[in-house]
Amino acid sequence: MIPFRHLIKAQNRAAVRLLGTAAPNPSRGAASPKPLSSSKYGAAAAALLAATAAGGAIALAESKKVDSKYRKLPKQKYPSPETPPIHPKESHHSDLNNPPPRPDLPTIPLEEVEQHSDEESMWYTFRGGVYDLTFFINGHPGGTPRLLMAAGQDLEPYWEVYRQHLRGHVVQWMEKYRIGNLSEEDAKKAVKGITFGDMFETDPIRDPNNLACTEKPFCGEPRIDLLTENYITPNELFYVRNHLAVPDIDPDEYVLIVKGKGIKKHKFTLEDLKTKFPKYEVVTTLQCAGNRREDLHNNEHQIFIAPHWVVGAISNAKWGGVKIRDVLQYCGMDVDAMSLGKLEDPKIKHLQFESYDTDETGFCYGNSIPIESAVDALGEAMFAFEMNDEPLPRDHGFPVRVIAPGHVGNCQAKWLHKVIVSDKESSKPWKQKSYRGFAPDINFEEDLSHWPPKRLDQAPIALFQPVTSLVCNPPQNSLMGAKDLSEITVKGVAWSGGGRGIERVDVSIDGGKSWTAAELYKPVEQKMNRQWAWTQFSKTLKLPEEVRERLARGEQVSLDITSKAMNSDFNLQPETMEPYWNARGVCINHWYHVKTKLDPNREPNNIQHDNSEIEFANTPSGGKFAQPWDAHGFTTDPKHQTNPRARIEPEASHF
Repeated sequence: MIPFRHLIKAQNRAAVRLLGTAAPNPSRGAASPKPLSSSKYGAAAAALLAATAAGGAIALAESKKVDSKYRKLPKQKYPSPETPPIHPKESHHSDLNNPPPRPDLPTIPLEEVEQHSDEESMWYTFRGGVYDLTFFINGHPGGTPRLLMAAGQDLEPYWEVYRQHLRGHVVQWMEKYRIGNLSEEDAKKAVKGITFGDMFETDPIRDPNNLACTEKPFCGEPRIDLLTENYITPNELFYVRNHLAVPDIDPDEYVLIVKGKGIKKHKFTLEDLKTKFPKYEVVTTLQCAGNRREDLHNNEHQIFIAPHWVVGAISNAKWGGVKIRDVLQYCGMDVDAMSLGKLEDPKIKHLQFESYDTDETGFCYGNSIPIESAVDALGEAMFAFEMNDEPLPRDHGFPVRVIAPGHVGNCQAKWLHKVIVSDKESSKPWKQKSYRGFAPDINFEEDLSHWPPKRLDQAPIALFQPVTSLVCNPPQNSLMGAKDLSEITVKGVAWSGGGRGIERVDVSIDGGKSWTAAELYKPVEQKMNRQWAWTQFSKTLKLPEEVRERLARGEQVSLDITSKAMNSDFNLQPETMEPYWNARGVCINHWYHVKTKLDPNREPNNIQHDNSEIEFANTPSGGKFAQPWDAHGFTTDPKHQTNPRARIEPEASHF
């Protein structure tokens, strides 16, 4: 058997280190790596940038003909968000990621660092510092392969792609494990010796109103003030949570493999799924388990997992496909007996999913759901190939993905490749590490970095999410015209995981001192404990007399608008995050506060964003970032300021 460390080096370093090549797209077969210096990359980028309309609207270059199997990005429906002002002294922290001088530590030759490049000993360099992170081999939320990929090397080229590491706190944590320094000559040599291919060059182009929390992999959330424009979220605005690069899959070559305990192995083409099984549709809300993660990242507690969603990783869509239970039944499983409890097989407990998206080392995404969720006749779990009556967009799993209504988003694997019936949950890090709810006294620095922590039994894996609601309008940090204004309308969305319905949403314009129930809107009818889709709410409130008097005197008045939802189990949102703060930043549902300012000198309906302190079109609760945001680190460091899509492949035109 080939040792794991040799496999990693054979798959990755030969293709990436020193060669200046991009890793081949696994979904396209064993194509030869393409040199990054190829002239077509620059031409494609220039064509795309030239086709970008004023105001941020995206248009594809006319010279790029999209294959008929794919669709073009829809014409931009809403104006682009305002571009926040750049404050160089505030936004670009020149020393934030620079290790401090450590003359007390020895100078270590670069040749010695390079020898520490396997699971027995992992050393890294960064801007002249040398770090021994061997203990961290199992601690990285994204898995061990990527750590081994960079072991014995400098991190700068890797962090040029994965800039979410550059918000300062990662380097600060690494300093605890610094063992030495490089000489000035070796520090320069360490960076020049590596060219890291960018596997995201074929990622699709996105709508500018899908705001990037991380660029690579792309994790984007819609402007939440647009979430109440339609009950169904348009495909191009639906939040995107990618763990890896987006594969470009030919639908005619697509194969889904179903195998495992108690069934006969089958392979299905896309056409098989569409013709062998009845088609079903379901309207369901998806929300990332880590939505609002940035709320938990502050001066007292820090979160060491990406993305730091701000608030908008939630959307609602109609999905079309085939029921998972029908496919399992075709493969020989007695799904009716299992769902009725007449058949219990200890070998059949979970349904594992493996996807076509992989990291640079060939390690694919994976997750799982309980078998009960798959065989439940009323559960509506499906292999979906349509989204809002159209083929799935690439960002959302084209050509086939899992839809498991009521479950956290990460369970619902995109670009589905394999389905495995098993007695165990998926062993992938995205199941076993990334989405666990730890106690408030457990942190990354002392506990989770030394994986596994002592009491995993006290950290359940997120499967369903608690009740939540968000005020979407008025927009956060907005300046509203209030001339002769006597009332204000509040709009938002509410949802609860596990199929629980929304029974009431209370709203407040004084920060929660007083409340009143809002009107609810849900145009789809869904059964008890099958309430998969969100509920929108609205309420027109009279302004308090004190507020009206201040406006009459010509004063601007600030409002603190918030909401709290109650689900069908009578569970209510907590006021603050402190009782449930957790180091992975999952299942976040404390009150979301919107700060809005009323201006009596402006006409009603005149709404303007206050850009004086905004760094992002969406903001955490209260309208401010506790830590500098800088596009989640993408624009923090002066050495890393390039356009994230400076190099693109023609496949980027596939939507």
